[in-house]
Amino acid sequence: MLGKSYCFVKPDTSEIVCAFTVANSSVKVASLPSGLRNKLNRKIPNAKRSPQYPAVLVGQLAVSDLFSGHHIGDELLDFIKSWFIDPLNKTGCRYVIVDAVNHPKVFDYYQRNGFKFLFSSDEEEWVFLHNKGHEPTAPVEPMRTRLMYFDLIYLRT
Repeated sequence: MLGKSYCFVKPDTSEIVCAFTVANSSVKVASLPSGLRNKLNRKIPNAKRSPQYPAVLVGQLAVSDLFSGHHIGDELLDFIKSWFIDPLNKTGCRYVIVDAVNHPKVFDYYQRNGFKFLFSSDEEEWVFLHNKGHEPTAPVEPMRTRLMYFDLIYLRT
């Protein structure tokens, strides 16, 4: 199974309110540039640092147009974050990651909910993902999506 989809419906009408998909993933810290690696490892004691940390990838997150403007999306992200720190959840995730559509409104939504960009710019992300650390030979087109993360440790402390 690559992922699992969930849907919340309004009980009295069975209208779809929102939906999302989650999948197991990881943040491969060892392969990141040293500045990013240090940023992600900062809150982890040296003895517990790892080349990668378990994460959950949230995809296909959507709120029905009928319910937009009511902060349902914010509540949905709060639900997902609390779900993965619940003691009964056995996934052991450290991070929630998203591949956010490259649009200011989408970025604002995730940043408002505590997510940060993994890479500081489109170019840095493109170089890492497509050019394996080598500088591009032509101008970099804007990425269609950008990687963002939320560190669940902030909710556990």
